[in-house]
Amino acid sequence: MNNRTAIIQQIIRTHKVENQEELATMLAKEGIQTTQATLSRDLRKLQITKQHDAAGGYYYVLPGHGQQSRASESILTIDYSGQMGIVKTLPGCANMVGALVDAHRHSALMGTIAGDDTLLLVLRENTSFENLLAFLEGFIPGIQTKLMDKSE
Repeated sequence: MNNRTAIIQQIIRTHKVENQEELATMLAKEGIQTTQATLSRDLRKLQITKQHDAAGGYYYVLPGHGQQSRASESILTIDYSGQMGIVKTLPGCANMVGALVDAHRHSALMGTIAGDDTLLLVLRENTSFENLLAFLEGFIPGIQTKLMDKSE
């Protein structure tokens, strides 16, 4: 980890940073000039996500910073068909849930794509969604209770 990424982590740990422009300004105060593209790569590499706040805004959080309980609380429903699953979340929370799932890597999962309130899970062929769901339950407690009822 380089000095810039260590300082980014420290800033996010100690300040409520709402956007990349604000983060770049704080980095500049530390003597670090950076481009928006470099900052985006750093945030992605550090698995920093945005969290929804009570005032309707967003701010950056470090991975593991209470994400498991927030992920569980932010998931509304999960449904699947074939090799795809859809996780519906509270607005602004799909990226955080996706980052948490990606951080735990499972061989059955090819990848995730997150929008604002929807997360797409793409499974490999011949993989059971039930097995993936059991794996997710290990770090997102209660996710199985969010499964859509297929009998309706």
